[in-house]
Amino acid sequence: MYEKPEFLKPGHYLAVAFREGPVFFRVTGREVMAYEPYEVGKIAAGQSSDWIEPKNDRGDRILEAEAQRFILHSFVGVAPEEAEVYLQFPPRNDRMNLRGTRKVPGPVKWIDGVTSKFEEPNANSELISFLDLYPAFNVVNEGGEDIYAMLSFHVAKYTYRVIRDTKLIDTLIEGKKACKIYTFLEPYEAPSWLVKLVGNDLFKYAAAKWNELMGAGV
Repeated sequence: MYEKPEFLKPGHYLAVAFREGPVFFRVTGREVMAYEPYEVGKIAAGQSSDWIEPKNDRGDRILEAEAQRFILHSFVGVAPEEAEVYLQFPPRNDRMNLRGTRKVPGPVKWIDGVTSKFEEPNANSELISFLDLYPAFNVVNEGGEDIYAMLSFHVAKYTYRVIRDTKLIDTLIEGKKACKIYTFLEPYEAPSWLVKLVGNDLFKYAAAKWNELMGAGV
């Protein structure tokens, strides 16, 4: 089992920036997960895999937390080097229909087999995901020959506590305590259950403080 040093430990703080505002968590437990390499399959030259949500043998999405009490922290490796991976988190009204009206291969070119190697994925491939908020990938072969594409997943599963102490939130935003900050490539809405758990007042407070201090260059 490969345990990346970037994985958080119990007691560490994590901030995840959603469209509604940032949510601050304290990690209370951690389990490093072991997965077999995921076979995307053969992709002809100039073609793509279309959008996929990698699943395990039970049919569960590998990068979706199985319950509200978990956060997944993942790094993704790619093979071969010619494979380019595009990323998005399906919007709420499209999560049950990946075909939808979304562009292929877009919208965001994310990593490839050079920037995040299969055996040792790097920080370029970092993902945070939740129940009801998980990634979809489109693997593209821009080379002149057919490839057999594979992905590797290095995942830590955290239990957590939502930080509600506004003084502590201020301290974390100001950088006076160490806190891992994760921002999505595009602004995504928080899952509805998390919005309910956090509450609108805390979202508004954290968003206002975040924007105030970030705008001031803190």
